[in-house]
Amino acid sequence: MRSLGQACLVVAVVLVVPACRRPLVADAAADRAAVDAALEQYRQAWLQGDSTLALGRLSGDVKFLFPGTPDLDSAAVHALVIDEMAKYRIPSLTLKRADFFVAGDHAVDVGTYEETQVPKTGAPIHGTGRYMTVWRREPGGWRIWRFMINELPKS
Repeated sequence: MRSLGQACLVVAVVLVVPACRRPLVADAAADRAAVDAALEQYRQAWLQGDSTLALGRLSGDVKFLFPGTPDLDSAAVHALVIDEMAKYRIPSLTLKRADFFVAGDHAVDVGTYEETQVPKTGAPIHGTGRYMTVWRREPGGWRIWRFMINELPKS
């Protein structure tokens, strides 16, 4: 009788445990779609000059990492976003993804950007460069946790 009980337990574990796990392929596709939606919200926030929307896509402990400068903590990032949106209008921002992967509650998005910034006074500024964004799954959706950018030299 003991072997029948053990067999039932093994069958239950074999059937129940895999059912509790999330399917990897479906989750990767869903995670990618969710990050894509969050990225588009962030991009649209810059195009529309909506600092509230942009700040809402940032993690509470976000850091921006720019070459040649100290890392910006969350307070500095928030101040930068508000300042940049007050000084510039962004009529054009194109992102081209080169690589993307999800690892648990983090997703890494790597690519290039091309943008036009129009200052309140002065000529438009055209910029291109590379970016890497680390997104983190948080309550309420995916948020930017780390952001790195390198401008490419003007050709």
